[in-house]
Amino acid sequence: YRGVGAKIGYLEKAKIALMDTFEFHAETSGGFGPFKPPAAYKLEGDFLDRRFVMKNDKGEVVAKITQDRLIEFDQFNHYQIQIAAGMDPMLVVACACAIDEEFDEEHKKRKEQQNR
Repeated sequence: YRGVGAKIGYLEKAKIALMDTFEFHAETSGGFGPFKPPAAYKLEGDFLDRRFVMKNDKGEVVAKITQDRLIEFDQFNHYQIQIAAGMDPMLVVACACAIDEEFDEEHKKRKEQQNR
């Protein structure tokens, strides 16, 4: 949502992909009804290990997201995000947060197994 409450797009898990992939569809990209617009951005990589990239519709990497291993707290996740010039940083952070929430249960299970 923009500052005025207008929806700018949505994030969903790709149904057909070689690896785990999320797609961000911009509301301004057209499409109607069951015909959704093509993905404006794709997020691909290892979401469980928190290492993934965001690519534009041309396949160019516009952001890299990794877990920060230097500073770790049990209460929250800490990321390093590198963003290309001209890319909307709030969109990248919002997508990273949404994906982190999607995999939150898997992250908790993995942490429990490591602590055994």
